[in-house]
Amino acid sequence: MTSGLAHAFFTAREAPPAGAAVTAWEERLDRALGAARAAWPRVELNGTRFVTHLARHLAADASPEALEALHMGDLYLACACADGLPAAHAAFEARVLPEVDLAVARMKLPPTVVDEVRQLVRQRMLVPGPDTPPKLAAYPGTGPLSSWVRAAALWLALDLQRQRANHDTPQEDSALSLLVDPGDDPELAYLKTTYRAEFNAAFAQALTRLAPRERNLLRLKYLDGLSIDQLGALYGIHRATAARWVVAAQQSLLEGTRSLLTERLRLTGSQLDSVLRLISSQLDMNLSRLLRSRID
Repeated sequence: MTSGLAHAFFTAREAPPAGAAVTAWEERLDRALGAARAAWPRVELNGTRFVTHLARHLAADASPEALEALHMGDLYLACACADGLPAAHAAFEARVLPEVDLAVARMKLPPTVVDEVRQLVRQRMLVPGPDTPPKLAAYPGTGPLSSWVRAAALWLALDLQRQRANHDTPQEDSALSLLVDPGDDPELAYLKTTYRAEFNAAFAQALTRLAPRERNLLRLKYLDGLSIDQLGALYGIHRATAARWVVAAQQSLLEGTRSLLTERLRLTGSQLDSVLRLISSQLDMNLSRLLRSRID
């Protein structure tokens, strides 16, 4: 039988530890609770309640050392906010909610829209639904709470922008801009004129074949104008990883379009080379317009 914090922790886990592990867990949990309370001295959350919450955010086979990797103070505040403690709500308002302004600063939104985003974040993070707890209850503690809130604010701001764009802006022509240029040689001019519809159809089909994350990355980059740094913050990854993901999504879309066109068009070798070069340049130039009309 475990005792104290470890007992509450393993009761919530529904998986009793081996006898030798009890002491190690008890010491680690006591240390974690102390550090969390030191971070938020005015927030008085019951220790048993906190470790019960903590148990739900650790893998069943996690070791006591896994606690060291978590942002314990942030988890403590999130749990207290989800429980509706007034002091926790006040701390969230003062220390975390200002992250909303930082998240959307580069979007150059009107102050009224920033206020709307802030209110949406406040509502979703702190207010429970009819059958669900506040969103802060789901914060996993694997990254800073400030980054987690910034990502949520960015998603909400982007959604607001899309809603306004869909309401106020007529749909653009989704065709590729394969316009004949005076400098085109006759063969290239012929390809542009003849195969515009096939290019557009192949692109649209290749887009539907992308994985959801790949489509979202392209949408966020080319429609919403997010930088690599912003994408990294949104997905909780390093900017280099975000850049690799974007390049991979672009390559998947290009290769898919190439493959479909190769299947559909009966072209000579030189014509096919011209088509593929044309796609490589035109897809990059027209990606934002095509995505606007094609992505749900």
